[in-house]
Amino acid sequence: MRILPALLVPCFILSFTTCKTIPALQEPVVSLHSAELAKLDILSGAQLLCKVQIENPNVFTIPLPEVGWEVFLNANSFVSGVIKDGQQIKAQKSSIVEIPVNLNYLDIFKAFTSLKGRKQTDYKAAFDIKFAVPLLGDKIWHLEHEGELPMPQLPKISAPVMRIEKADLTMVEWYVSFNVENPNPFELPQPKIVFNYQIDNRSFIKNTLPNKGPLAASSVTPVVFGLVVYYSDLFRVFSNLRTSANVQSQLDVTFDFGVPVFSGENISLRIPASLPLNR
Repeated sequence: MRILPALLVPCFILSFTTCKTIPALQEPVVSLHSAELAKLDILSGAQLLCKVQIENPNVFTIPLPEVGWEVFLNANSFVSGVIKDGQQIKAQKSSIVEIPVNLNYLDIFKAFTSLKGRKQTDYKAAFDIKFAVPLLGDKIWHLEHEGELPMPQLPKISAPVMRIEKADLTMVEWYVSFNVENPNPFELPQPKIVFNYQIDNRSFIKNTLPNKGPLAASSVTPVVFGLVVYYSDLFRVFSNLRTSANVQSQLDVTFDFGVPVFSGENISLRIPASLPLNR
């Protein structure tokens, strides 16, 4: 009976060493999968969609990390946030964490007035990734992505053409044409176009052109309309012109794009013309 405890000791040690050992934690592999500007729009701005790839080399699951992000415009901090997800990454699998960042143009111009009028600005997206795994301690993975964000540009209006299309003893019909160039990589709403035909610096015909749909991105849209002057209406309003052979007139055209980022930047054109007074 005294020999039995002595025999049990080596047996206990042997059984302990044959148990499975706990595998050591391997650090996850973190990388920037992709970053792109999506949903580019004059009203809502742009969405910077970044994707961080997390690879789990372990034989057990680990939690998705907490991702702190910050976006800089022209080296100045603009917006930041944190993304937390309670999901898990399965053993020896990878997962993608999406970080959508909305960049509203109106907010950008309010924060950085110096960016108005620029065609583009530099941006940088910075990410700090941290796992809620005690064995990893306070280790943080830092990633960055840099790119260029297009800034909204006010459309350009070509030199207008105004010529007489038709004339007889009752009326004169003007032909007016010009081009609206949208230099932006996104479409713009059709502007509200108001014309005011004046004679002797007095308004004679005023009207708004019908909306024909949005201005396509990076394209030129022609605008053509007719303007008819009836002599009976003209002489009723301007009786002093009955003895004149012609009169100087002008056509004022204004463009209102109705977009907050273009507030206070309406475009105006003035087209002088000589109106023949046929009888």
